[in-house]
Amino acid sequence: MTQPVLEIDENQTAQESAEMMGKAHVGALLVKRKEENIGIITERDIMSKIIAVRGDLENTKAKEIMSTPVVTVDKDMDAEDALKTMVKTKVRRLLITDKGKIVGIFTTSDVIKLAH
Repeated sequence: MTQPVLEIDENQTAQESAEMMGKAHVGALLVKRKEENIGIITERDIMSKIIAVRGDLENTKAKEIMSTPVVTVDKDMDAEDALKTMVKTKVRRLLITDKGKIVGIFTTSDVIKLAH
C-alpha cells in the first residue's frame, strides 16, 4: 500500500489535479467535499474524459470527471482478498481504511510488487 493518499477538493480543476499527480508521481487523488470522500480522480479519468475529447483542463472541475464510488477495504484484509475485490468491483485502486479513516491506497502496481 502507498501512504499517504493525496487529496484534492472537488472544485479544483483537472489541470490542478494533473499537476499535483505529476509533482507527487502518483496516478490518483482522493476527491473531497469538505471532510467527505466523494470520489477518486485518476490519470485515466483525465486522459479519457478530457484530453481524448479535447476538453478543457483549466475549467473542468475534479468532481466532473472523478470516478465513483470510492471502493474501500480494511487494512487487515489480506492481499489476495483485496485483489479479488479489485476484480469484482472492476477498479485498479482500493482505498485502505483503519477504523473508517483512509490510511493508504492499494493499486495494481502493488499487486505486481507482490508477485516478485
